[in-house]
Amino acid sequence: MEKYFEFLKLKGAEVALEIDPCSIITAPWVIHKCQFGCRTYGHSHCCPPKTPSYKQTQEIINSYKKAILFHSHIITSVTPMAVEVERELFLDGYYKAIGFGSGPCRVCKQCNPDSCNFPQKTVPSMEACGIDVFATVRANGFEIQTLKHGNETQNHFGLLLVE
Repeated sequence: MEKYFEFLKLKGAEVALEIDPCSIITAPWVIHKCQFGCRTYGHSHCCPPKTPSYKQTQEIINSYKKAILFHSHIITSVTPMAVEVERELFLDGYYKAIGFGSGPCRVCKQCNPDSCNFPQKTVPSMEACGIDVFATVRANGFEIQTLKHGNETQNHFGLLLVE
């Protein structure tokens, strides 16, 4: 896994570490927050309701023995890092590798309503798939707070399931 930690750090991750998939927490309220708190809900193939439900995501997580959680202060770097490392993992024989980014997809200015134009360039965010990012990162030793004034250090996280 060291190769992938180094690759993530080279791409801008502050920290990358192997975690137990059992520490990844899903919850039904997470997608509710997307639906009633995010302007991209329903407008992207990487957003609910087009992403897996929290139950489907939990079933996926349950079929893995390893995961990599990584942190960046720059939201726009997280999803591209997840995509690149997922691809590296796959090419190295981890054919079940799945990546999750952070925040809404930013690849296209307007999402094609029929199908994703660039499925090789994006992955859904953890929250879009029902992962409780706050509980998951805290369970793995990271500090994370809600932004109150907009001038706090931002914390964004990505996740890779590895098998």
